[in-house]
Amino acid sequence: MLAGKNFFFIGAGNICESMVKGLLSTGIVRPGEIWVSNRKNAERLNFLRNYYGIVPVENKSDAASKADVIILAMKPQDVFSALEELKGSVSENQLIISVLAGISTTLIEDGLGTKLGVIRAMPNTSCAVLESATGLSAGHFTTPEQMQLASAIFRMVGEVVVFDEVLLDAVTGLSGSGPAYIYYLVEAMEKAGESAGIPREMARPLVLRTLLGAAKMLIETGEQPEVLRRQVTSPNGTTMAGISELDQGNFKNTIRKAILRATRRSQELGRSMYKVDMASPNR
Repeated sequence: MLAGKNFFFIGAGNICESMVKGLLSTGIVRPGEIWVSNRKNAERLNFLRNYYGIVPVENKSDAASKADVIILAMKPQDVFSALEELKGSVSENQLIISVLAGISTTLIEDGLGTKLGVIRAMPNTSCAVLESATGLSAGHFTTPEQMQLASAIFRMVGEVVVFDEVLLDAVTGLSGSGPAYIYYLVEAMEKAGESAGIPREMARPLVLRTLLGAAKMLIETGEQPEVLRRQVTSPNGTTMAGISELDQGNFKNTIRKAILRATRRSQELGRSMYKVDMASPNR
């Protein structure tokens, strides 16, 4: 399904690089089939070209007219100028995929003024190691075949779950931002290990293998996390002592608040972009 297709990324940031790395690692997509443009940073494009062999693009309209899949990966505040550049260059046989936090498919459809398939995606940077968790939502004019294509693209770089679009902001808060929460946890555990006398370089492999093993247990056993947690929490044991400290620190509620705050921020971005769109003199 992906073989022979041309992919045009608008925006060359971290999520673009992660997806490029993931797509190329499959061996199905070739470097010459990935085109990338960037608004300002030519040095960034040169890095991607030299490191991955992809094709830098200056003429967005020309690349957009020839691409099979166009991925919007710029900063959310740059979406209107990008859509204006694309208007008139895209056709209904193409697929637009947006990885922009808070930006609705309706806003993109209206901005392009064409009834073409738009899919909103929220992957995370683990695309780079083929372990992304990606939520997908279809726009008003997306065909089942286009959703299958988008699902195939993101399955090449990890797990895919299809949602109603109303839930995509929550997906952003949960798994889109999720890797940062895990990195923060690792950072905290390493520093705690240092406080207990374990050098950080020796603590890291212990922490990483612990996280990997716990995730694998959840996946392979299919058990609920509460069940596995209770299995390793002996009465009056070391784990119970540690869990008690987490409970006193309101650990679960802190995680909940972080995810809900990230969700609200995604919603705020969408509302701010909608206000900008409504204020546009072109409406």
